[in-house]
Amino acid sequence: MFPSLFPRRGFDMKSRSRRFLWFGAALVLLALGRVTQAQDGAESSMAIAPPSNPLSEIKDSEPIAAPSALEIVDGGFAKSVEWMASVLFYRVGAQTEEYVVFTGQQIYVRARGSQGDFQRLTSSGLSQSNGLAAADLEALFYKGSLIDPVEADARYFRHGELDGEPVDYLRVRVPAIRLGETVLKIGHDAKLVKDGDVYYAISQMRDTLNGEISLKKSQAEALQQAGWLKAEGEGADRTVFHSGKTGGAPVVVIWLALGAIFFTLYMKGFNIWGFRHAVEVVRGKYDNPEEDGEVTHFQALASALSATVGLGNIAGVTIAMTIGGPGAFFWMICCGLFGMTSKFVECTLGQKYRTVKPDGTVLGGPMVYLKNGLAELGMAKLGLVMSVLFTVMCILASFGGGNMFQINQSGKALLGQIQQSEHKSLKSIDVDIKAAAIAKESAKVEELRKLRSEKQGAMSSFATRFNVGYGAVMAFLVGIVIIGGIKRIGAAAEKVVPSMCLIYVLACLWIILTHITEVPALVVTILSEAFNGSAIRGGLVGVLVIGVQRAAFSNEAGVGSAAIAHSAAKTQEPVREGAVALLGPFIDTIIVCSMTALVILITGAWENSAWVVEQGLSGAALTSQAFESEIAWFPWVLSVAVVLFAFSTVVSWSYYGERCWEMLFGQRSVMAYKVLSLACVFVGAVVNAGSVLDFSDMMILSMAFPNVLGVALLSPKVRADLADYWKRYKAGEFEPSGSGEMDDFGSQE
Repeated sequence: MFPSLFPRRGFDMKSRSRRFLWFGAALVLLALGRVTQAQDGAESSMAIAPPSNPLSEIKDSEPIAAPSALEIVDGGFAKSVEWMASVLFYRVGAQTEEYVVFTGQQIYVRARGSQGDFQRLTSSGLSQSNGLAAADLEALFYKGSLIDPVEADARYFRHGELDGEPVDYLRVRVPAIRLGETVLKIGHDAKLVKDGDVYYAISQMRDTLNGEISLKKSQAEALQQAGWLKAEGEGADRTVFHSGKTGGAPVVVIWLALGAIFFTLYMKGFNIWGFRHAVEVVRGKYDNPEEDGEVTHFQALASALSATVGLGNIAGVTIAMTIGGPGAFFWMICCGLFGMTSKFVECTLGQKYRTVKPDGTVLGGPMVYLKNGLAELGMAKLGLVMSVLFTVMCILASFGGGNMFQINQSGKALLGQIQQSEHKSLKSIDVDIKAAAIAKESAKVEELRKLRSEKQGAMSSFATRFNVGYGAVMAFLVGIVIIGGIKRIGAAAEKVVPSMCLIYVLACLWIILTHITEVPALVVTILSEAFNGSAIRGGLVGVLVIGVQRAAFSNEAGVGSAAIAHSAAKTQEPVREGAVALLGPFIDTIIVCSMTALVILITGAWENSAWVVEQGLSGAALTSQAFESEIAWFPWVLSVAVVLFAFSTVVSWSYYGERCWEMLFGQRSVMAYKVLSLACVFVGAVVNAGSVLDFSDMMILSMAFPNVLGVALLSPKVRADLADYWKRYKAGEFEPSGSGEMDDFGSQE
């Protein structure tokens, strides 16, 4: 029987079933604690919210609907997500910046239940000369001028208290104000950052300071006196001049980047000089079906790629470029190159310390090499702790970020494409309602509102049925694959991954080739902006950080997940499989992401204000819009590709979670994990639990901390194995012989 993570003599639980019960009890206690926190938060949310306008003392008393059980649980996880984000994304080297927030609003009030006009609230009280008729509210609502309106029953105003008296009140956006002879068009809740003696607004397109919207110090003080700036704090500490942190690099990004650079230097650039050999191996030149393992080199690579090629490639590049500009993509490429060595080292260790059971199945990955490898170095306790941490994180990640999130997002993408015509129809109705409301044609407004309500009801009903059906179908398909184990996963991945990559890359190539004359100039733009210190706030470091961050999220080099898949490959040479693994970041980041980047640049999506600002498109939606502008029917293909990406990711992450589950609870309980995983597939399609998914998603990044540390400690073993392997390779011990390759450990013949 294969030993689990905790040997019986070293742990006071005497059976795997007890361990399973203990783990379940711990999760229940954690959930109860979170629910209690969420309930406390729900009760406290009934408290009066502070006013946005410093001149007003209005306290909002709008009733809040009782949260559902899902919302309570999700709210409980929100605190965990906030704490994890503060750790993972703590920005090293961040600088303090001063800023003000322009409220851009006027407040109107009237006595609760009154049918009269609303009066504007000013610093000296209610203005009798600036009334707002109740009949005007609908027009203001459809113009988008009301802030946080209550649409129920078409009343639009909110309930609150002013000096202890119940009132109805409105917050109305002000498009522009006059300050002396200057007309300022700033916008509601706009943040203006101080640079020298001037406050500048932040551009909506990129993280830059907008020189067209600025305030001098004297103007900011005048706005403060007029009550246009948002205040925070109490009593003497109440101020409109705030400070915060900007720039710097998140801890997790630094950790992954430094690890990748260290491994590349320590392995003498094996990601470069070992590349050709890696291609030979994955093509099957060294495949031996008689060797221990469950899948071929290519199937192992396809399985690992299926977990990384997906939404990160479609959405991640677009996000990086809309924030950091074309230069951010250059740093994504650099991170991908260094990440190749991270994958090589961790996957070599996965093979080196794997366990092949009597039935031929394999258990390997960080949870094994952290425990056994560090024990060889005399750090058994540290290895056990790091192994447990990684194992628990991977299990949680496999339920959320590697499962529910993928199903949820792919389902939304497909549903959005199916209901595209209905969404356009709703937008058309909204335009007609706005026109009728402005013209004060009440009967027509009511008729159009009824029509819109009917359409929304039909769409909502269809969406519910679609989500249930989509979840059931995906759970069935995933179940067919994962119940068959890594052999069936590998067989599916070797067909799905190349197909979906080919479809996506061919579409990209079509757009690129039809604009081939523009490519040289675009490459120059990428290189020039990569070193442009004024590209975004934070300068060169800011561009670099954005690029590295998106690449780290895309290829997961250093996270350790890929080592689980590669440990199952049929080979007796760990270094050989490590070489195959380094192709992962190359395909994922350097090839697929490059295709996306060029399409985004060619179509101008990254700087298209109509798409980004007016329509609010970002990520995958912006990528889809870019493709549609060149290939009208491609959004359908992209939606199908997203579904395939999601399917392959879920399948691979289910395997990762299963291996970790077996390490923790033993082989007999594996079926319980598979059932839970399939349940998550269905649940992910039918519910939205943002904080729960965010929590699980952050587990993926958290896996990097124990993994990179352990791999760094074990890297001398990998370096020694690489030198030995290459020496034997040059001596002709392998077929085909290595004549004409590099000589010992990376020196050119």
